[in-house]
Amino acid sequence: MNVLLLTSHSIAEYDDLRMLHDLGYDVFSIGAYTDPASPSDDKRPALPDVPYYADLAERCERQRAAYGDPGPNIDWAKARLHPDVIDWADVIIVHHFVDRWIGEQWPRISHKRVIWRTCGQSNPDLEHYMGGFVPHGLEIVRYSPAEARHFGEQGNFAGQSALIRFGKYIEDYGGWTGNDPVVGNVTQHMAQRGDACGYHFWMDATRGLPTAPAGPGSDALADGEGAKPYGQLLAYLRRIRAYLYTGTTPASYTLGLLEALLTGTPTVSIGAEAWGDGWGGAALFEGHELVRPGFDDPRRAHDALLSLLTDRTMAEELSVSQREYAQATFGTDVIGPQWKAFLG
Repeated sequence: MNVLLLTSHSIAEYDDLRMLHDLGYDVFSIGAYTDPASPSDDKRPALPDVPYYADLAERCERQRAAYGDPGPNIDWAKARLHPDVIDWADVIIVHHFVDRWIGEQWPRISHKRVIWRTCGQSNPDLEHYMGGFVPHGLEIVRYSPAEARHFGEQGNFAGQSALIRFGKYIEDYGGWTGNDPVVGNVTQHMAQRGDACGYHFWMDATRGLPTAPAGPGSDALADGEGAKPYGQLLAYLRRIRAYLYTGTTPASYTLGLLEALLTGTPTVSIGAEAWGDGWGGAALFEGHELVRPGFDDPRRAHDALLSLLTDRTMAEELSVSQREYAQATFGTDVIGPQWKAFLG
């Protein structure tokens, strides 16, 4: 079975391309991993065992040259799929910009099996719009049950064909030591993006505590360590004593959270009400449910973090319980068979 993968997030692309290939599918991804052995983004490693379809890649370049500046379409190779790429695909799985990459070219791709794989970027208008394609064959694979809860309450839920969470290779993670008694976090440009990334909650919950946030733009925060290559990121998650997850709207949970939990980094989360305050989306958040505990009051989060910094035994117990839950919920040994059953 030939699977065409369209994302705009190289880490999600890496995870899905690797997993689908290991499940036995032939996968072509238009993005950073078009050439899996030489990805254009270094956030995750190369995938030299995944085939490179040079002829399909050349067709993508034709589309970019033909249509010029992508503008709001992001990438014409995805927004206007070449006929040869469509012909090759048996299944088309789309994560991002589905209104353009699915909706606007639906007449050209509707004879294929088309799947919207949600990834935390939906909204009421998009749910309403994409729901119109479901009677005509669109399938929707949800990454979180919180989407049904939230959009169902609003009356605009587009439905779901399956619920399959994000999958991670658990053998890539682990080895937490917590030898550095600081509170960490990995977010892209938290200070610059403000409360869309829980900036004020972070500042209030960590006031007076030793911190070492990481990720692009984290140098704008006190003791920020900046962006880290993948190997250094794994080492960072292993050494920090505690992790404060502040969420990223509108995602119910993020891949960064999963990597912290699978490493075994003891994690405290912002609560749903604090996350959804001003966004009208408390029911859409799931981070606090995956982490347990989650706090709406940053002072209580502060106290929980302080306990982890000062009580090694407590930190070790939370590390074990959270990692076991994450492995059972997000490991590819669980998620892979779900995809296999769904795709056939």
